[in-house]
Amino acid sequence: MHAEMTKRVNASAEDVWAAFNDWGGIWRFQPWVVRSPLLSQNNEGVGAKRRCEFVDKTSIVETITKIDDGRAIHMTLSETPKPMKGGKSVIRLSPSGSGTDVIVEMDIEIGMGPLGAIMGNLMMKPMMKKRVSLMLESLEHHLKTGGKIDSKGVKHSSPSAAGAVPA
Repeated sequence: MHAEMTKRVNASAEDVWAAFNDWGGIWRFQPWVVRSPLLSQNNEGVGAKRRCEFVDKTSIVETITKIDDGRAIHMTLSETPKPMKGGKSVIRLSPSGSGTDVIVEMDIEIGMGPLGAIMGNLMMKPMMKKRVSLMLESLEHHLKTGGKIDSKGVKHSSPSAAGAVPA
C-alpha cells in the first residue's frame, strides 16, 4: 500500500529538519507516540533506530537508511503491529516562502492476503493520511509553543501534558 501526503508547516526548513532529525525526540510532537526510546547509540544519521510506543500500547521500530542532509530522511519500518508486515517511509522537506512543505511517503506491506490489500486501501490509507496531517499540525504547534497536540486533536502546553514521556 502506497500513501503520500504533502502539507505546509509554517516554520523554517531548518527548524522542521531539526525536529525530524532528533530521532529519539519524536515523542515531543507525534500525537500517537508516548515514548520513543533509541535502540541505537546514535540519535541521528544512517543506522539511528528508535521504537515508537503508541497510545494504544502497540509499537513500531524505525531505522534511518539514508539521509539527504536538510532535505530527506529515509527509513525502514519493522516490528509492526498486525496487519502490517513492515515497510519504508521517506520524509522530504521543501522550503516554500516562510514555511516548509513536508512530503511524507509510505510504502507499507500488509499481511492477510487479498483481505489485507482491501483493508489497506479502504481503511488504513485514509487513517494514515489523517494521522500524518495531525502529526504535521502538532509539529507546527510544537515549534511555535513547545506544546503538543494529542491523538484526539487537543492542544496541550507541553508534550508531558499530552501524556508523552521522555525515553
